[in-house]
Amino acid sequence: MKKQITLILSIFTSTVFAAIPVQAVPSVDLPKQTNSPNLEKKAPTQPTTLTLQDLPSGYKEVPPQLKEAIAVQLEPFKRLIAKENLPLNNFFAFIEPQKMEVVMGFTGMLANQTQQAQFDAALQQVQQPEFEKEIKKLQPVLPSDQQVQLLDYKALPEANKLANTSTGFSLGAKIQELLVNFDVIGFRRSNFGSFTAVMHLKEKQPSISVKDVATKLDRRFLQSSSTTNVPK
Repeated sequence: MKKQITLILSIFTSTVFAAIPVQAVPSVDLPKQTNSPNLEKKAPTQPTTLTLQDLPSGYKEVPPQLKEAIAVQLEPFKRLIAKENLPLNNFFAFIEPQKMEVVMGFTGMLANQTQQAQFDAALQQVQQPEFEKEIKKLQPVLPSDQQVQLLDYKALPEANKLANTSTGFSLGAKIQELLVNFDVIGFRRSNFGSFTAVMHLKEKQPSISVKDVATKLDRRFLQSSSTTNVPK
């Protein structure tokens, strides 16, 4: 099972996450800022991330070796966003082995309005019809020896109303006869940005939805920023 999950995560991180920033900033005009002035002056001193306490019972931290393998798969994505100076460097990953569910994501502080506008542009691009077309273009480049097939894509309109700006989508896939869904939400609250994902078996509801994961992260940031002032 560990090998199967590793394969699924490897494919997911090297295709879906990598596709997001490629299509994001170049074709979208930078949006106007709508941030709260009070929140802009505050930020947590410690990275805002998800913890085991945020998740249902049965979840465990991903073993270091597996987490490192996932992080390696994320390197192309990190290099792409680094060109836009978007420091989403805090990676988290948790697994529910009995239900074959994985919660993962990355967070970071967007230090200025330029970074925030670039991140908002990336989120807006995901909502465009062209993004679905780009996702479908991934099928021919997926490894044929691993029997991977992308099945369906759908936007998650209920994910568009989180924090200052947000978006989400769900991608179905068949990987070695296993049907899975990858639910993804990206959002920004003030100078805090995050992309989160929940992988689960296609025919089952996950123990925790990706919207709940994003909401918990948003609340964690708000709690941290309300008690920590950033010097002017």
